[in-house]
Amino acid sequence: MKKNTPELWDVMWEKDFSYEEDLYYLEVEEKSIRFHRMDQIILERFKSYEGLNVIEVGAGIGPHAALMAKRGAKVTILDYSTKALERSKQFFDRHKLEAEFICVDALNLPEQYFEKYDISMSFGLSEHFIYPDRLTINKTHFDLINSNGMTFISVPNKNNYPYRLYKYISQKIGTWKFGEEYPYTRKEFKKICKELDVKEFFFIGGSIYYSLKLISPIAIIKKILRIKKKNDISKVKKEKGTFLDKYLSYALVLCALKS
Repeated sequence: MKKNTPELWDVMWEKDFSYEEDLYYLEVEEKSIRFHRMDQIILERFKSYEGLNVIEVGAGIGPHAALMAKRGAKVTILDYSTKALERSKQFFDRHKLEAEFICVDALNLPEQYFEKYDISMSFGLSEHFIYPDRLTINKTHFDLINSNGMTFISVPNKNNYPYRLYKYISQKIGTWKFGEEYPYTRKEFKKICKELDVKEFFFIGGSIYYSLKLISPIAIIKKILRIKKKNDISKVKKEKGTFLDKYLSYALVLCALKS
């Protein structure tokens, strides 16, 4: 697997994306059970998005920050890939949303950003690191939030076997493009929280049903033949959830408060 570098992600974000693709992608995220669960947690804690300072770390295009900007939050996109930030600006412009864009290495975060935000979050970031950087990248999420703040760290779940099979097949046929990636367990997150002296935390998950799509025969054949997926926004439905999601779904999300 290729090392996690700005150059790797620059290549990832160099391709052209259509306006229709961006509309589709945001619709999928908005109707995901993961965002629905996060939305409920945020509204329960903060009552409203209005006035919230939110930052998405290692954000790529920053879809979750975009969803929160739609709801009135002031959002910041942080990434060390210049191409990712260019794509993010395009993404936000296409949805007529505003954001601040920062090109910074999250492992070496300037103190000017410490304790500045109500919510920090990442989706598919910290699994690309090994120790000691793995601990540092998680600590960054807590450094960013104020004393009343909350963080969401979403990573691939090591106990989700459809994802692991999908990753294995992708690597074997040469279509894996995400560099080195090491999934998490709930046990590892608990250990990290202990090391960071984080006492208030819990877990949510994405959809197990989504995970199963990763290994459908049709999806695997399309992957092998490199057939591009058709994005029909009219077919996007709200994801259904189960009580098993936080244990076995692809997306394992740590939800934590600053101690």
